[in-house]
Amino acid sequence: MERVINRVKQIVLSPEDALSEVKSESMTVAGAMKEYVAIVAAIPAAATFLGLIGHANFFRNLIFSAVIYVMGCVSVLIFGKIVDALAPRFSSTKSDLNAFKLSAYAFTPGFVAGVFNINPNLSIFGLLGSLYGIYVFYLGAPVLMQTAEDKKVLYTVACIVAMFVVMAILWSIVTGLVWSGTYGYRY
Repeated sequence: MERVINRVKQIVLSPEDALSEVKSESMTVAGAMKEYVAIVAAIPAAATFLGLIGHANFFRNLIFSAVIYVMGCVSVLIFGKIVDALAPRFSSTKSDLNAFKLSAYAFTPGFVAGVFNINPNLSIFGLLGSLYGIYVFYLGAPVLMQTAEDKKVLYTVACIVAMFVVMAILWSIVTGLVWSGTYGYRY
């Protein structure tokens, strides 16, 4: 756990140094998912659950928090695939592993800021963490994907826009499935 905490601090406080260090680290996608992403992605889910205690149905809150957790983990994987797929279009080097690393560490500030979900009135601060994550991506693209300086803004924007589109579709499907029928509110 200490390793995860140290990496989170590095990403948040000195992302350029952390990303340079990450580049040479030996890891697998599965290992990083288990030992890093699965832990950090639990922050917004746990905070959301705690923030919802006393509101609505306990079972619904638990399901909602579980969906947030699973979607956080899945989002990192999907974003990594998007980053890798778009790499050649922006003169960047294709690398599934480096794209995953960039995705995981770009999501870190948003996951950490998810702690504000404990109070629904403060959850807007989670957005600030996600915006900082875009900055981490921007810094990491040249390091991990060898993106040229003149292409990193366009690469960052293209990856973020593609991710928003994919996630909007995925969230629509998931919320439609989860909140319909037995779990949904009936009007």
